[in-house]
Amino acid sequence: MRKQSIRLSSSALFRLLTVFALLAVALGFAIIQGSFVSWFIFYMLVPPFIYSILLWFIPINQFELERHTENVRLHQHDTLTMHVTLKRKTRWPLLYVIVEEVLPKGVFDTVEQQETRRLVNVGFRKQLSWSYSIMDVPRGEHQLVGMYVTVSDFFGWVKKTKFVEGKRTVLVFPTTQPLVYKKMFRYQTQGSLASEQRRSDNSNVVAGIRDYEAGDRMNWIHWKSFAKTGKLQTKEFEPHKDDETWFLLDVAPSLLFESKISFAASLMVSARRQFESFNYISALQKPFVFKNMQTDEQLQQVMVHLASLEEAEVRVKRTYAYDPQLRGAALIYFVTAELSSDWVEALSLAAKSPKNCVVFLLVDPTKVHQATGTEKLAASRGMRIIYVPTNHFARAFEEGGVR
Repeated sequence: MRKQSIRLSSSALFRLLTVFALLAVALGFAIIQGSFVSWFIFYMLVPPFIYSILLWFIPINQFELERHTENVRLHQHDTLTMHVTLKRKTRWPLLYVIVEEVLPKGVFDTVEQQETRRLVNVGFRKQLSWSYSIMDVPRGEHQLVGMYVTVSDFFGWVKKTKFVEGKRTVLVFPTTQPLVYKKMFRYQTQGSLASEQRRSDNSNVVAGIRDYEAGDRMNWIHWKSFAKTGKLQTKEFEPHKDDETWFLLDVAPSLLFESKISFAASLMVSARRQFESFNYISALQKPFVFKNMQTDEQLQQVMVHLASLEEAEVRVKRTYAYDPQLRGAALIYFVTAELSSDWVEALSLAAKSPKNCVVFLLVDPTKVHQATGTEKLAASRGMRIIYVPTNHFARAFEEGGVR
C-alpha cells in the first residue's frame, strides 16, 4: 500500500513538473520569436497553466456522498434505480468530474461500466445529482461502499482521484411465484389425527399474545387483554408436536440453486397467506432454524435470511440423520434440485416414517427428466417425489405436477 502511494505521489509530481516545463517552453518560444502571435499564444496558455498548478495544490477531500433508491422492495431480476447526490464544501470551479461507482466483485459482473461511470460538469455548483439503473439485479445482500471521484484540468495534465465513502446496503429478495399451498398428510398416527382435529377446533395451547394483524381470525383475539388495554392483540399458539410441519431447504451447490430459493420463498408466502403455522430449516452445516412461524414479521425475517443465503457443502448424515426437531415432525417438505443418497438416508432416519416426507425436486422444464436410482429408492421407501418445473411452481400442488 505504501509503495502504491509513493508511486501515485511520484506520478502527480511528474505531472506538475510537466506543467511547469510546458509553461517554460511557451515563455521561451515567446521570447525567442518576439512576435505578437507568439506572445498572444503564451498569454492564452497562462490561465490554464495557473489553474492546473492551483488544482494540484488544492485538496479534494471536500466531497460528501448521499444516495437513495426509489425501489421500496427489490426482488431478483428487478431493476435497481439509484439516485446519487454529491456535495462539496467550497465553490472552487471544477471543469468536470468523473464519478465511478465501486460495485461488489462477482455480483454485478454483467453491468456495463458506462452505467455506473459518468462525466459530470460541475462549475461553481456545490451540489450535483444524477441517477443510474442496473438491470436484472441478482439476489443477495449487496454492499455499496462508495465512489471514486476524479477531477482534472483543461487538458488532463493534472488529475486527482479521491475515494468518497458512501455505504449503502441493497437487499434483493428472491422472486416468488403464485401457488396454492396444501398439506399433504399421507401417513398419520392416531395422535396426529387427533391433533389435527384439535387444531381445527382452535384448541391449541396458547404460547403468548402479539399485536393484531390484518387477516387474523376473530376467534384468535385475546379479549381479556383488549378489555384491560383497549388494544387488539392476537393469541399466538404453540403447535402440537404431532402436528408440526417443517420446510427443509437443501443448500448444496446446484445449477438450479436460485430456483430452490425461490420455490422455498413461494412455499412459505403461500402458507402464511393461509394462516398456516410452520417451521423452517436451511440445511447448512450450522442449521438456520425458525420455529412456529405465525406472523408477517417472522416471515420477513426468514426472507431476509433467504436473500443472503449462499451455496454450501454439508455433512448431511452427521448433521440431520438424528435431528430431534425433524423427528417430531408430522410432515417434512424437503426442497432440492438433486436428491442424493445421503439425504434419502438422513430423512429416513430423521422422520417418524419416510411416508411423512414430501420431496419437491426442482427440474429444468426445457429438459426431459428421467428418474434416477436415488429417486426410485426414495419412492420405494414411501417418500412422495414431486417434480416442480422452475417456470411453474404452482404444479407442485396440482395433480398434474405429481409423478
